[in-house]
Amino acid sequence: MTFALKDSLKRLAPVEARSMMRQMILLALPVIGSSFMTMAYNFVNMIFVGNLGSDAVAAVGSASFFMHLSWGISSLITVGAGIRVSHAIGRGDAQLARSYVRSGILAIISLAVLYYVFLFFMGKDLIGLIQLNDVSIERAATRFLLIIGMVIPFTFQNLFFTSVFIGAGDSKSPFRINATAFAINIVLDYLFIFQAGMGINGAAISTIISQAVATVMFYFKLNSSATLKPIGTAFQRSLLKDLVKLGVSPTVQRVSFTIVAIGMARIISDWGSTAIAVQKVGIQVEAISYMTAGGFLAALSTISGQAYGAGDYRKQWQAFRTGMLLAFILGTLTSVLLIVFAKPLFSIFLQDRESVVMGTEYLVILGFSQLFMVLELIGTGAFFGWGKTNIPAITGIALTVLRIPLALTFIAFWHNDLSSVWWSISISSIAKGTLLVVLFILLFKSYLRKVAH
Repeated sequence: MTFALKDSLKRLAPVEARSMMRQMILLALPVIGSSFMTMAYNFVNMIFVGNLGSDAVAAVGSASFFMHLSWGISSLITVGAGIRVSHAIGRGDAQLARSYVRSGILAIISLAVLYYVFLFFMGKDLIGLIQLNDVSIERAATRFLLIIGMVIPFTFQNLFFTSVFIGAGDSKSPFRINATAFAINIVLDYLFIFQAGMGINGAAISTIISQAVATVMFYFKLNSSATLKPIGTAFQRSLLKDLVKLGVSPTVQRVSFTIVAIGMARIISDWGSTAIAVQKVGIQVEAISYMTAGGFLAALSTISGQAYGAGDYRKQWQAFRTGMLLAFILGTLTSVLLIVFAKPLFSIFLQDRESVVMGTEYLVILGFSQLFMVLELIGTGAFFGWGKTNIPAITGIALTVLRIPLALTFIAFWHNDLSSVWWSISISSIAKGTLLVVLFILLFKSYLRKVAH
């Protein structure tokens, strides 16, 4: 081993562990807060729409699928923007950061308009794919989709600005702005849906207004930022290509995850509506861990990205180690919570005996994979900070797609038992988390050897 390699590896010794953990937690908390705030808003909104009847819920739910798909498509620009801004900040190149912001804004607006045009012309056909078998609900869902679709240019920009500010190390500003938007949305929801009697269309309009307010607030914040204000910069095609290159893999991964989820839902539907309801509720309970881990993913990606941009591989490795420690703490706690307290947790949402039995089994089985799911998200953050978005996407897509044949195999082996489906999900999560962490350690150490020479 050469002296240079020894020196490079020596730089990976743990440094300022306590300071690093504090920095990561402080950066992650606003992101985690935003995630739980979104969940709380969705819960309140579900109550509002639920008061309009099951037809209204079906219409909104059908249209919402294509809105969720839009968030995956937005990552084509947003993921790369956050990564490259963190690299530029770490390198001390504020001009480059501003250039990425300028190019990204134009790109994200264009992408949003294109997606809405697609929804405008294909909305009726898209809703028809869901096979609601009710003309009035399909008509209401199509109308709702065309109205709520007008929010896409605002939500895309808000997601972009959130990613950029977090990449620059500021997670508090997006939290404050999004909190304001959510508060406005809830108030307007009540006024438009019930007081004005606008029904689900009122919910769509309130969302458009609140997200538009958030966009305006983001622009004010951007213009007050000396680091990110895109003055003296122009759109650069080369920077856009770089953003798209980084964003393609996560976009494909998120879209494929949605498609696999639909396939799994069709398998689960063989056990009836109770099984479908059990999974929907179970996912909400699981949100405790993956929403929290998502905050640490964003924090690790930012800290690691800035360290990589500065060429400080010691700090980059320390960030990964700290992320792993937090992952083990969070993952272990949530695993114990889901396994030991599965029945009382699930009983909060559904009380009938059949649902509780199914739901308890679901939470226990998924409880075994919570640690590994958190490890996967932390590993993804480490790779994102490094600028290698394709590796988490490849492992994620391959092992997520594997859930369907795995479920069918287990169903045949275990004589048509519903737990077969839950085990296919849990085992694939265990495999994804393990593989991604091992790959990062091996590839990062290999990279260090190249740098040392």
